[in-house]
Amino acid sequence: MIALCLQKRQAEYAFSYLERARSMALRQHLNTTKMPFDTKEGQESSVSSPALQANTATILRTQDELREWQEKYRDYSILLTQMDKFVSPNVEQGIIEAELKRCEAKLSELFERLYLHRSMGRLTPQVKKGKKHNAKQSDITQLSQHLSPDRLLLAYFLYKETLVIFAVTTEQVITHENPDGVKQLKRLLPLLHAHLQLSGWPDPQQPPQLGVRQMLNKLYHLLIAPVAALLPPSAGYLTIVPYGPLHQLPFHALYDGSRFLVEDFQINYLPASSLLKAPATDDTGDTSKGTSKPPLIFGYSGHGHLQRALEEARTLATMLDGQCYLEDEATIARLIEQAPGSSIIHLATHGHSRLDAPNFSSILLADGWFNAIDAFSLNLKGCELVTLSGCETGLALSGGGDEQLGLGRAFLAAGANALAMSLWPVEDNATNELMQLFYQNLLRGDSKVQALRAAQCSLIHRSGSNYTHPYFWAAFRLVGEVGPLKYQQRTKERSLALKTEFIKK
Repeated sequence: MIALCLQKRQAEYAFSYLERARSMALRQHLNTTKMPFDTKEGQESSVSSPALQANTATILRTQDELREWQEKYRDYSILLTQMDKFVSPNVEQGIIEAELKRCEAKLSELFERLYLHRSMGRLTPQVKKGKKHNAKQSDITQLSQHLSPDRLLLAYFLYKETLVIFAVTTEQVITHENPDGVKQLKRLLPLLHAHLQLSGWPDPQQPPQLGVRQMLNKLYHLLIAPVAALLPPSAGYLTIVPYGPLHQLPFHALYDGSRFLVEDFQINYLPASSLLKAPATDDTGDTSKGTSKPPLIFGYSGHGHLQRALEEARTLATMLDGQCYLEDEATIARLIEQAPGSSIIHLATHGHSRLDAPNFSSILLADGWFNAIDAFSLNLKGCELVTLSGCETGLALSGGGDEQLGLGRAFLAAGANALAMSLWPVEDNATNELMQLFYQNLLRGDSKVQALRAAQCSLIHRSGSNYTHPYFWAAFRLVGEVGPLKYQQRTKERSLALKTEFIKK
């Protein structure tokens, strides 16, 4: 009994230490870089001392300079996109590309400087004291209280050659260490990603299933089987907190030999377990959401190269009764203008991941590339779901503390409750169908995590279809809050109220 108690305490201490290390930077970004172009907060904090006033003035100047360089960056991006390579000499293209690199360097510098000054402005003695108190409260006991009995949280950690799995339930935390785990991951992950590339298939019309299932089965035995005894009942919740290269792994597609993980569980992802919401808060929210705007849908084909995006946007706009902007109307300026107050935002376009410069991971719109710095500037408070229906929108680079840099972090920091994002270049027709099924399930009242799960299982179980291969259905994953759409519920309530009022009259 004493040995078991010691083991439990060691596991709790190790997990708490890991979470403080891996999520410190992420929590700080989510709390302090939200809406970096918003000046109200800086103005409010500028009254306490000359030092804070000077810091606020620096923030305002940096924000203005950041805006100017963002405009330059977009102008050069448009020039490069619209260049006629058959008329313009290569030297002009080279000059524009060099200017884009110069803009990226300057924007990164300004963005980090802005973040630093905003952080400094909040480090008052009272804030420091409060943070210390909060850190003491965010222990393993509090995390367990945020879990429901049918929910298991799995957090992963890589240290030298050791793979560590933390399994957390309402009653306990268990650790499993594999001294050879990192070596196995280095061997298995590249092989899996090779099987998920359409260009590597001998015949695209007949996707090879055996190899990809073997890789997913080996990864299942490495990452899930050691804690399989703690898995929730069928259709229970499984929350994954990845680490390092595991952020690029579709855990929901892991294969136990007969079934994929998503067939048995409702799976969502978190950048850090500290972002886990208590079960009681899943169905509650800001009362200001009651006045939220209809869903916002953008579709951009990239000069006709992605016609599926337009079809998808039109279909979803009809389904959701949303505001739809296509082609030349789907601009960065309009997204920035219309996003605040929108309950759902769906962006169907081409995505581009920049692992070399994650702040410039972006999606293509009519007037240029909308990048992570742009997304940070949005006010998405009250937004229930952002869907980035494009290639590689969910890929990110791991920074200090395993903080995920890129579009995902930016939309979360801007206030979005949940994201649906892709891990690799997706196939047009399968994505179109998956998205229609996803939203049909949401409109039926399913939770976000169950709606995506049901859509993916629909493709898995479709006999005689190529879509059963994980390449077609497993790219998208849900990051963040899992509950049903409150917007849909409010729409039904308003409709019922109007009908009742009409009957009374």
